[in-house]
Amino acid sequence: MKTKVLMCLIPGMLCILIMGGCTMYQSETDQSDSMVSSMASTQTSLPNSSESVDVALEQAVSDAILSHNRGSFRGDDKQMFVTEYHEILKTVVQENAAEVYLVALYAQYQFEEGEAKLTGSGSNPCVITIVSADGVYSATDYWEPEDGENYENSLRSRFPEDVLESGTELSEPNAMEICNQRAMDYFEGQGADSSKPSA
Repeated sequence: MKTKVLMCLIPGMLCILIMGGCTMYQSETDQSDSMVSSMASTQTSLPNSSESVDVALEQAVSDAILSHNRGSFRGDDKQMFVTEYHEILKTVVQENAAEVYLVALYAQYQFEEGEAKLTGSGSNPCVITIVSADGVYSATDYWEPEDGENYENSLRSRFPEDVLESGTELSEPNAMEICNQRAMDYFEGQGADSSKPSA
């Protein structure tokens, strides 16, 4: 069984090199207390097909981005919607683990005066370590480069040269607009209940 999972895992992760991903996540502000902001430790079940492996890996990456960033921005009783957009630049697979090099955009919103208001966002290159055990993907480490004058050296210390040469910026020029639209769609879907966090 483990051999079959690994045989699906490796080609699936290699397919990720080609595709970037974006997903959304909605949750109550109260759940932010149970999320770890310094190191993601999310788990996503791994189905038995290479296509499902791609989806499971993308979901694990998305969950890690949301979990890591949630505690870094404003949070209050009106905080109701978070989302992310990411582009995977490279995936390096070793046995049952993968280092995913990507650029992540995080955004959070609250509903105020009839509209979705952005209350925090950030975009950064990062490296997320994903492990697979017993059919479950878990993000065990989330690395970002240092801020300030040591940014370039920090980035070069962790990112492969081929990725640095290709660039570590989002290629999608409308990534923020995509996140904004998700927030508007979410709050419109809530209708009269827009003043309450999602379940």
